[in-house]
Amino acid sequence: MEDWRDKIAALQTSGLSLHVEKEGRVIFSSPESMLKPLFTCLNQHPEEMVGCTVVDKIVGRAAAMLCARSGVARVITPLISRSAIDILNRYGIAYHALRVIPQIMNRDQSAPCPMEQLAGQYEQPADFFAELSRRMASHP
Repeated sequence: MEDWRDKIAALQTSGLSLHVEKEGRVIFSSPESMLKPLFTCLNQHPEEMVGCTVVDKIVGRAAAMLCARSGVARVITPLISRSAIDILNRYGIAYHALRVIPQIMNRDQSAPCPMEQLAGQYEQPADFFAELSRRMASHP
């Protein structure tokens, strides 16, 4: 089995922000930033997401909630927040991270990321996913 650090290095050198795989097969990958690629993958490949490995550039509470909602087995990331770890642990999702930070911040580091704030309002991944779906539908 490939070392999780190798998967992070591959993500970083590829220019991708997200890589999703299952049983050695790529399900989805994207260079897009933020939460949209993971949300798109979950919508396009809901059955394949169950039991898969997500390699994501940054994993905060919002991404962890989407992983929990979709039945992901493992998350690999260079950067993870403490609240993301709480979610992953709660749902039995294995994770590997190079660095843990208190929370994911917005681009200019002046406040928590808006998606993290939104995810913080929900305890259940399905409820967060439903709200995110409503927002994405109104702002394509």
